Amino acid sequence: MSSTAPIPSRPPLTKRQLQILGAITVVVCLLAWGLPKKNAKSGSRSAAAAKSLTPQGPMTATANTRPYVEEVVERGEVASSSNVEIRCMVQSKSTLGTPIIEIVPEGTYVQKGDFLVKLDDSSLQAELVQQSITCHTTRALLTEARADYEAAELAYNEYESGTFKQELGVVESERFVAQENLRRAEEYLRYSMKLASKGYVTEVQLEADKFAVEKARKELENASTKLEVLHRFTKVKTINRLKAAVETASAKLHSRENSNQLEEERLKNLEDQLQNCHITAPTSGQVVYANPVGGERDPLIAEGKLVRERQIIIRLPDPQRMQVSARINESRIDKVKIGMQTRILLDAFPNRPMWGTVRAISEYPLPSSSVYSTIKEYAADISIDEPEKGVRTGMTAQVAIEVKRLDEALQVPVQSVLERGKKFYCIVTHDEDNLTVRKVAVGSSNGQTVIIKEGLNLGEEVLLAPQNYEEEVSFPEVVPGEEPASNRPPRPKLASVDPADPSKPAASPRPLGPSAPQKVSKKSSKEPLP
Repeated sequence: MSSTAPIPSRPPLTKRQLQILGAITVVVCLLAWGLPKKNAKSGSRSAAAAKSLTPQGPMTATANTRPYVEEVVERGEVASSSNVEIRCMVQSKSTLGTPIIEIVPEGTYVQKGDFLVKLDDSSLQAELVQQSITCHTTRALLTEARADYEAAELAYNEYESGTFKQELGVVESERFVAQENLRRAEEYLRYSMKLASKGYVTEVQLEADKFAVEKARKELENASTKLEVLHRFTKVKTINRLKAAVETASAKLHSRENSNQLEEERLKNLEDQLQNCHITAPTSGQVVYANPVGGERDPLIAEGKLVRERQIIIRLPDPQRMQVSARINESRIDKVKIGMQTRILLDAFPNRPMWGTVRAISEYPLPSSSVYSTIKEYAADISIDEPEKGVRTGMTAQVAIEVKRLDEALQVPVQSVLERGKKFYCIVTHDEDNLTVRKVAVGSSNGQTVIIKEGLNLGEEVLLAPQNYEEEVSFPEVVPGEEPASNRPPRPKLASVDPADPSKPAASPRPLGPSAPQKVSKKSSKEPLP
């Protein structure tokens, strides 16, 4: 039976041998790294093509047909679409405001009618007592003014309907008596004159009868004048005086009525102010103090703080009706329309995507965060269809608004499209020894992929970084002065998503070879490849 001879053990390397071996390794690595640089400077297209298809060649992607989704992705903040604001309705005499005596803790869930805030009402209580006294005084003055008006009106009616008629009757009676006396005196004078002609009456008696006639005539004229004065002057004077008294009493009454009404309104206002000092919930919701976002060191809403009239104290958002207030950049606001579907992802729940709908878009830009900022943003309200449990006001969210969707479109990554002038090109890899420049017509882009209308076929391989190989391929001549194309595919800005399923991240482009890192640009050619 044969036996195998034992393998003799190798003696350990000395320190000198290890140093020599390390130096040889460094030299070999430097030579290996410098060799691609020398080949690149030679300008040989065949050598460059062969080099690019080695296992250390560039990354490529395949032009394939799949669903296309274009989204506008922005940040926003969660708020309630049914947000009831509780304001201070107390009218403070001072400019500082009214102190908060008691307030319900923030975050409390309240029902309709539950206590929320108690404001200081001590000054209002004292003012209410004083105002009550004033109202009683104005009521007494109003009663007096009403009685004076009624008396003045009664005096006017009394004179017009009673006193004047009595005076008129007396004067007419005097005139009637004067007329009768004049008639009798004239008859008696005629009779005396007949007797005097026959000598039966003396001249003295005749003169007395004539005097009686003149006296009766004067009395009649006096009675007629008195009657005329009563009609033309006395009646008018008295009626005007009584009318003036009625109008004066009426004006005084209206003044007292207005004064009393004003004082009563002040009393009612003070009573309302006292009621406003005790604030209850008008609807159910969660209590959120109206403190500024970002947090000041000294909050505005707390027990002992002063609140002004119409200042918001508490907000009661409805947790079942939540929305996201997103800030849309002006370069993408024209793509967003009301009614578009939106995918919402909260920072607090990164694995629980929600869906919503664009409900409103602002017509005017939001205020800039800095005076030096030139970026314009517009507010867009996006309602959350079915908010998850635990969603709260103020949470940060990322929204992806779906602006365009195609069931099928030929697409390549935006990194594989190169622009020269107004033309777009892709570098196609046919085999391990051939690179070809292909002019393409591009369509819409979602930031990760771009639609190819023509120029590429399904399944063709394109380089992901064609700008690194511009010297190794031939491009058509570009007319000088051409402006960049208006439909330039945008550079990717956000994390890529799978257009077929936006809730999943997109798969990495397939590299050519087992380990194919991307080639660095010419400007950084001195840096070692990864």
